[in-house]
Amino acid sequence: MWHRTDAKGRAHDVPVRGRLRSNNPSALLSAARAGFGLAILPRYVAQESLKRREIAPVLTDHALPAQEMHEVYPSPKLVPQRAQSFVAFLAERLQGGWWT
Repeated sequence: MWHRTDAKGRAHDVPVRGRLRSNNPSALLSAARAGFGLAILPRYVAQESLKRREIAPVLTDHALPAQEMHEVYPSPKLVPQRAQSFVAFLAERLQGGWWT
């Protein structure tokens, strides 16, 4: 099942069946380039292939569900300074269109 949101913010669940399933974006990209069909890929994975026109975007007015990142550390009371610094670095680095 593919979960997408259209330009008006409406959620759509699309049942899919195919010859290949993978949770590896690189494998999905290779399959799409080889003509296996459609793949849902993060822009940062597909960017170079899009530039070289090896693949073409479809459903460009739709978006994937947001994904979260979590930091795991031993104790919420004793967060190491380097962990705090790393989270601050990622928060700044991953804002906006960092994948383009």
